[in-house]
Amino acid sequence: MRFIVRRLPLSPSVQPLHAVTYLLAVPLFSIAFLVFLNSSLSFLLTNRFHVPSKNLGNIVGTLGFVDELVAIVAAPLWGVISDGRIGTRGVSSIGYFTIALSLVLFVEIENVYPGLIFGRILFSLGAAAVTTMVSAILPEMTHPAVDEDSPVPVAKPPATGQLAGLVGLFTGFGALLALGLFLPLPTRFSKYHHVTPAQAVQISYFIVAGIAAAIAVWCYFGLPPPRNPSGSSAWRNIKTWVWTRIWGGDPVFVAHPSLEDGRPQKKEQVSGIQGLLAAAKLAVTDGRIGVAYVGGFVARASSVGVSLFIPLFVNHYFVSRGLCKPTVPELSKDQCNKAYILASTLTGTSQLTALLLAPFFGLLTDRLHTTPYLRNVPLILSSILGIIGFTLFSLLPSPSSPWAFVFAALAGASQIGAIVSSLGLLSRGIVETTSTVTTNGGESAPLLGNGSAGSTDVGREAFKGSIAGVYSLFGAGAILLLTKAGGKAFDSDVGAPFWMLAGFNGILAIAAVGNGIWTWIAEKRR
Repeated sequence: MRFIVRRLPLSPSVQPLHAVTYLLAVPLFSIAFLVFLNSSLSFLLTNRFHVPSKNLGNIVGTLGFVDELVAIVAAPLWGVISDGRIGTRGVSSIGYFTIALSLVLFVEIENVYPGLIFGRILFSLGAAAVTTMVSAILPEMTHPAVDEDSPVPVAKPPATGQLAGLVGLFTGFGALLALGLFLPLPTRFSKYHHVTPAQAVQISYFIVAGIAAAIAVWCYFGLPPPRNPSGSSAWRNIKTWVWTRIWGGDPVFVAHPSLEDGRPQKKEQVSGIQGLLAAAKLAVTDGRIGVAYVGGFVARASSVGVSLFIPLFVNHYFVSRGLCKPTVPELSKDQCNKAYILASTLTGTSQLTALLLAPFFGLLTDRLHTTPYLRNVPLILSSILGIIGFTLFSLLPSPSSPWAFVFAALAGASQIGAIVSSLGLLSRGIVETTSTVTTNGGESAPLLGNGSAGSTDVGREAFKGSIAGVYSLFGAGAILLLTKAGGKAFDSDVGAPFWMLAGFNGILAIAAVGNGIWTWIAEKRR
């Protein structure tokens, strides 16, 4: 295991257990549970709550709107919390336990409003925690290694694009896990004559909730413990006080290794609100981070578009044409199962394409990062694929058309390109750059360049959780718009959400091309 981990694009200081837990538990299962809920939600509404097809889009959109409304607040807060004593490990464990509890509530409550609303709020809190940790832990795994053979210690550039590609690969595995194992569970249980479709969905949710709880325990024991930036603890403070105040000793002898002259190094301390403000300002002061935020906006929206609206499109098609009648399960059980299978096959095609192309986008991101005006090419490519794929999918008359699989594959390629490329830009922007953050609570301190009095040089890793939180915040904003507006428009035009996704990709293309041109002009002027 150690031999395999050392061949991965990770920092040499990363322990194998931490690396394996991060890759298998965080990006893989965070996406798996999201895809499962989004893909099965419309079937839950029709089979358990008997919602008519004409109201499916509005209800699914409202639930998604509530989900992202919570995520907009929760994602930055989880990022700030992960920068503190709880750390990324604690946030990940709490997130998965919350997901497990919410999945149980989804099938135990008896009404859509307010029952499902409360369940979706709880799920959103957990999902915001684990998805934010995907990008928050990434810099810990790619911290630059020092070249010991060099006469002057030089930090080797981290292979963030390759690791981002690896993370994208595991998110693809997670989506396939959800579509190949979790989503077909209701069809397997419904084969038993005494099990109704509603009961099959309920059993499936219980099983997936149990898996989420197990992952929470795994994260607690498998992820790296929280780092205390100040190097202090209650017990250390007591020892220092006794040694210096009672015995009159030199504080150097009881100082933490990360302390100098017995005093904390302030350059690595950033409070919660300061970190959030600094992370938000980076969208304007650092074009690389700004484009990464827009990439996160499109990546999260595309993920929901594939996992939520494609199954909704399939379910709506079968129910509206009378091919699946949840109110008469004994007469249409086979047809309803076909809807499950078609939905999982289409989304599976999309996610399989994403899985296969994740390494390509990771390598492309790493190859082009050394040329600043070309580093956005992977995002431009993914946005073009998204514009084509989502536009053509919106024009399909039937989800069973062979072209549906082609357009779903293009959507998957666009999705993984946005995920991998934006994560690569974000992570490299964190580990390669030092910013300036005010230490006196003011908001006018410059992020780059020379700081004024009252400012302190702070490595961006000191508030990486806040940066990850803002990155997730952009994604939450996209989903907020897509689920509510797209869900409501879906009831009158099933292609509306896909038109919106094509528009989002257009915005990303403009931002990436514009930043590339601006960078090229700036280089020519030097």
